[in-house]
Amino acid sequence: MRIFSLYRDFFVFLNKVTSRSERWGAYRRYYYHPHRKFLESLFSHFPLINSSSLKQRVEAIKKAHYGRLKNLISFCPPEKIIEESYRDCLRIISPVKEPDFYLFIGFFSPEGFVMDYLGEPVICFGLERFKDFSLFRILVAHEYAHFLLNLGRGAVADGESARWLLISEGLATYFSSLVFPGRKLSDHFLFSRDKLNWCQENERLLRDIYCSTRFSSEELVDFYFKGNPELNLPPRAAKYLGFTAVKRYLALQEKDIGLLFSDKEIALSLKL
Repeated sequence: MRIFSLYRDFFVFLNKVTSRSERWGAYRRYYYHPHRKFLESLFSHFPLINSSSLKQRVEAIKKAHYGRLKNLISFCPPEKIIEESYRDCLRIISPVKEPDFYLFIGFFSPEGFVMDYLGEPVICFGLERFKDFSLFRILVAHEYAHFLLNLGRGAVADGESARWLLISEGLATYFSSLVFPGRKLSDHFLFSRDKLNWCQENERLLRDIYCSTRFSSEELVDFYFKGNPELNLPPRAAKYLGFTAVKRYLALQEKDIGLLFSDKEIALSLKL
């Protein structure tokens, strides 16, 4: 297991800048160029920023914007949290290949995700939106689960993308609950308690939307990330169906959870 702390060079860049006119050149010299392969891969996976808008974002940066994050990192090093959380994950499932972790600072990055980098899945954390690390251990376990799923056998057909999204998110949520059983269930969902209550109270609605043939797989994926006010559907609520499917399968079949990670066909066979 390796941890690449790219964010440290971002703070080097901030310390080198004394005027607005220097920001873009310093950003490229101290942060972008040393980590160009990773950042180009990142921007290709999340194409929200092109070179022109990136330059504008960089030129608008102020050192004070990152003071709170720098203090948080100094008091709670994310590397230590990753190392400890990864050891906890290994108590449940060991990988066939050790993961690499990347800690970086971008612009509007997801807090945690797995992406393909140099032909291998890697676990990434965009630090810029963290106000605290209270859920970071859970997030490490959650993304480790997605890493394991990436290593599993089989492929997901285009028509199964929505089903796979629900099951993979539910499986990652269930996995973190095994790793850290003392945490609140809403924490494992990365939800507020009220939102989890809504999911539990509206399971029939979720199933009516996601288990019918009323909507295409593409529409259901869009509903998952954005929600749908007309359907009274909040974003990401449907992961609750995936979680209950995993929980029900393991209770009835008395199977090892590792089977669901090792073979996508088995995971996709779960009844939502």
